[in-house]
Parts: sequence; C-alpha cells; structure tokens
Amino acid sequence: MSQRDQRLTFVLLWIFTLFNYVYGDIGMIFSLFVYPDELDRLQKGLTGGGNTDLYFLGGAILMETAFVTMLLSWLASSPVARWANVIVGILFTLVMGVILLAPVARGRMPPLNYYSFCAVVEIIATVAIAWRAWNWRPGASA
Repeated sequence: MSQRDQRLTFVLLWIFTLFNYVYGDIGMIFSLFVYPDELDRLQKGLTGGGNTDLYFLGGAILMETAFVTMLLSWLASSPVARWANVIVGILFTLVMGVILLAPVARGRMPPLNYYSFCAVVEIIATVAIAWRAWNWRPGASA
C-alpha cells in the first residue's frame, strides 16, 4: 500500500468513527424527547451533578483531537501522522471503554441498546486505527 493510500485509509477510518459518534449522540438526543426525565439522570450520571458546561467543553476538545488527527494523517510528516493516530486512537478507545463500562462500576450491566452498539463499533474502529498506525512503517511500501 502506498503512503498516500495509507494516509487516506486513516482519514476514512476517522470519518467512519466520527459518523458513529454523531449517530450515537443524535440518537441520545432523540431519546431525551421520548424520555424527558432521563435528562436529569443523564446529567447526574455524566457530570456527577457538576458543571455541565465543563463536561461539554471536554467533549468538544476530545472530538477536536479526532478532527486534527484526520488533518495530520493527510498533511503531516509520516512519523507525526503515525504517532497522532496511535495516541488519539488509544485515547478514544479508552474513553469509549470507560463510557461503555461505567455501569459495571456501579454493579450493573451496560444497557443493550443502540448507544452501546455504537460504542462497541467505535471501540473496534479506534483499536483498528491505533493498531494500523502502530504497524505503519513510513517509507516502507507494504
């Protein structure tokens, strides 16, 4: 695979991953219209009743790292692109793992719903990104 194809593969994997994040979040928003009492529970569960604005700022910063990694995958030198994908891929895998398994810490199973399904797909995608980047040897054509 050429270096250009390798870089394009990372961009496409990040687009795939981010579309899954968006779909899961849009589904969550629509579920709040169906179950409006869930908003309070969601706020307390996600932010511990703390500052919701800081929670959303943290989420925005996290998502921006994926957008920047897409750009770096295409525009940066090969070593920078490689390490950006390794680091951000691992970061996103860990974040989604914590979100998915948070109910386990409270002695419950994660819900079997669309959001958990999207989380599993996102984890698989970000593991694939990190693994592919880890094994990418810039300069070698494989």
